[in-house]
Amino acid sequence: MKKLIVAVLGLTTVIGLILMSSFFTNDREDIETVATINGEPIQSSEFLMILNYNYAAKTYNYFSNTYGVKDYKGFWSNVYGDEKPIEYAANLVLEELVRIKSEQILMKEYGVITDATYEFFSNELQKENNRRKIAVEKKEVIYGPEQYSDYQYYSHVFSTNVNKLKRILEKERFTIQENDLREAYEHMKEDYFMNPYHIQVEKISMSKTEQADEIMKKLRGGDPKDNVLEKIKKANKDILIETQTFNEDSAKTDYELNPKLLVEAKKIKAGEISGIIDENNRLTIMKGIAVKERGFQDFDTVKEQIIIQMIDEKYEELVQNRMKNTDVKIMDKALERIVSKL
Repeated sequence: MKKLIVAVLGLTTVIGLILMSSFFTNDREDIETVATINGEPIQSSEFLMILNYNYAAKTYNYFSNTYGVKDYKGFWSNVYGDEKPIEYAANLVLEELVRIKSEQILMKEYGVITDATYEFFSNELQKENNRRKIAVEKKEVIYGPEQYSDYQYYSHVFSTNVNKLKRILEKERFTIQENDLREAYEHMKEDYFMNPYHIQVEKISMSKTEQADEIMKKLRGGDPKDNVLEKIKKANKDILIETQTFNEDSAKTDYELNPKLLVEAKKIKAGEISGIIDENNRLTIMKGIAVKERGFQDFDTVKEQIIIQMIDEKYEELVQNRMKNTDVKIMDKALERIVSKL
């Protein structure tokens, strides 16, 4: 397991990793501890759940693409090149669990949860699914699936608890002053708080040919007094002239069908003429007709959004600091025993 040691050590600057030949077992194999993270046990079922849902397919794909593996008999314990699939996957699983357990330890510290073990979670999942089964039988309204899978419920509970933790930290640990919010607003407003855009343009386009390129260059650089467009229209029926409006309502369609036109339209001002846009096998020139000045949403309107973003940033910083001081211990024989389950 030497490669596993190296890879996990690379996760953070101060992870102490002790590979132990002894291991903890309980009466049932599915709650055997395969690792601990700052003392919190990672049980076999939790490890396998994260592996199966998030990293099994990724591991198969990696070894198939890298080493051309097609025969998956004995896959997890085989060695390809100098890599073993179980070690590759275990590194990915442990990287995710280092974060999960760091957050769960914070949840325990701030009273959001009392137990972070998978055994406790599994019991709660069974209770919840029993409750849902009875509710369905009684034809009562339930929200979400009739029965949760382990990973569905794990993700649901975890995200709910993260939100609870953030609300507590906002009150008890994170201090955000009014001037901090206003400073953040100034930095964020151009990216997040601009008012909706509304741009109307006249669009002149032609199918892309060498002749069209010459015509468009002539139109783009011509003197308006020469009325070049009218002359060319009479000589070439392929020229299409239309008015188009770009706004928030059309944004999704514009982005999917004409992303280059959308980008250029957002730059244009009333009376300005764009460059020649090559998109969808057509050459296009746009002239701004009506461009609404966007401006910014005022501070009071977006204040709560700024608070949420700042809390998220402070939370992420706290979690990252916890992860830098993580002690990971792997029970080698317990981890190897997982191979036989795959």
